[in-house]
Amino acid sequence: MINPSNTDEKLYEQVSNHLKQRIRNEEFEGGRLPAFKSLAEAYDVSMITIKNAMQILCEEQMVISRVGRGTFVNPDWRNHVKKEKQPEPGQHPHSIGLLIRDIEGPYFSGTYRGISQFAANMNVNLMLSISQDELSKEEDILKMMMEKKANGIIITSPRKSLYGIETFEVLKEKKFPIVFVHDMYNNPFHTVDTDNYAGARLAAEYLVRRGGRKFAAVVGEIGYKTDDDRLNGFRDGLSAEGVDVKNDFLAYRYSFGTEATAFDEGYKIGKSLSVKGTGIDSILLFNDMIAMGFQKAVLEKGIRIPDDLAVIGFDDIERCSEARIPLTTVRVPREQIGKIAMEILIEAIKNPDMPTQSVILKPELVVRESA
Repeated sequence: MINPSNTDEKLYEQVSNHLKQRIRNEEFEGGRLPAFKSLAEAYDVSMITIKNAMQILCEEQMVISRVGRGTFVNPDWRNHVKKEKQPEPGQHPHSIGLLIRDIEGPYFSGTYRGISQFAANMNVNLMLSISQDELSKEEDILKMMMEKKANGIIITSPRKSLYGIETFEVLKEKKFPIVFVHDMYNNPFHTVDTDNYAGARLAAEYLVRRGGRKFAAVVGEIGYKTDDDRLNGFRDGLSAEGVDVKNDFLAYRYSFGTEATAFDEGYKIGKSLSVKGTGIDSILLFNDMIAMGFQKAVLEKGIRIPDDLAVIGFDDIERCSEARIPLTTVRVPREQIGKIAMEILIEAIKNPDMPTQSVILKPELVVRESA
């Protein structure tokens, strides 16, 4: 957790940074932090070190101390982030590059709201660019942002992995501050995302407990970490509930396009998939737009939702409650992802040598009429 031989960062700063990450990960049940003595033992440091670390958290209003009761995560700490000092004449505030795949899509637009709100509070300029899932365009945009002196970049990428890609190797070597707002394989940069594995597992456990017998999951092609995590979480959730996954579970993997094409792709899957022929009575689809397109197609085929088929999506976009059959889904805290990404990026700009952080937020199952 901490490195005593690290001469670039004091022990109490290391402890403070680690506690910040644990707070972002919502690791403290009930919001209560352990007693100072327990923290000193856990981190193998002195009580003075813990007190200095906690002083930082108190000053940044991430925690509050209640006499006789202990130290608690401040429920409003995100609203107390201090605005940066206004620039002097002739100076410029931070400029943050935002490379996003599709600003009009319901998923990324939610993340963008969190980023833009935080940027406005912090007096930060946003340099917004859209990649439209084109890899060559992504590289050109990254180079352009660096040439225009962006202080850091928040990025979403359609890549399966960053391993061996020259552009990212250069950025890593230069210690250029980057935060990804989704998880992926071989990513050496800061990351903020939801726990896709846990979210899919929640869906599986719920479908079994509501009486499902034959299950299916529709995700993207092999090699994308988000898709792999959701498939593995769903399969493991079924297995934990006693389902024979070899005989009573079907996995379908597709090569999906962008958010703009997701509804149509879901509709095509719903038209082509023989639900009655396979005996499927419960299904998880990769995201809500695919799920709503799928739902439309199976309803047209005379399949009743949820009586014949329980349908669950993923993300909880705004349109879920407005679907023909309001969609049960796994809620992803998209705005919170954007806000935390900005927090980490600002910290990384101030301290390029800060340890790489991976913040994975808890998802939530939202039950509606489709399941």
